[in-house]
Amino acid sequence: MKCMSLSYGAIGVIVGHELTHGFDNNGRKYDKNGNLDPWWSSESEEKFKERSKCMINQYNSYYWKNAGLNIKGKRTLAENIADNGGLREAFRAYRKWIEEKRQGAEESLLPGIDFTHNQLFFLSYAHVRCHSFRPEAAREQIYTGAHSPPQFRVIGAMSNFEEFRIAFSCPGNTTMNRGADSCRLW
Repeated sequence: MKCMSLSYGAIGVIVGHELTHGFDNNGRKYDKNGNLDPWWSSESEEKFKERSKCMINQYNSYYWKNAGLNIKGKRTLAENIADNGGLREAFRAYRKWIEEKRQGAEESLLPGIDFTHNQLFFLSYAHVRCHSFRPEAAREQIYTGAHSPPQFRVIGAMSNFEEFRIAFSCPGNTTMNRGADSCRLW
């Protein structure tokens, strides 16, 4: 039995993540041929910088107990944007597949699994981000890494995404439902 929700949640998010890099705080500076040639208008750049402050602040607020440090939201901004965008685009692609290929009919539930396919999509994404770090490596990740720690790549992107909150009926103003404080750059 094929389970496309799991595929879109794992592989689709990675593809969406990489595509989103073309429009993050670094990728937006390069043209279609990969040459350094900023192509956004000054007005677009200013609006982007203003809206991205939300994401910087969101990730700055995450404390990684394993490292004993907070994430550096500005350092990890490009990857956080790509995580948020990749999650959204892959979920939209999955739902489009349901509408077009299955004429709106949901996939059959998996036997013995008490989750919907929308929930399985998000669980698959989270599973891809499962990693463990020794405290020394965790601190090094915070000081020099371009990515947020894996658990915050999941919490950050999912807590900004309404479809996740709906799928799991997350109560308002909780870790996984930032509600009005959700960051959206697009």
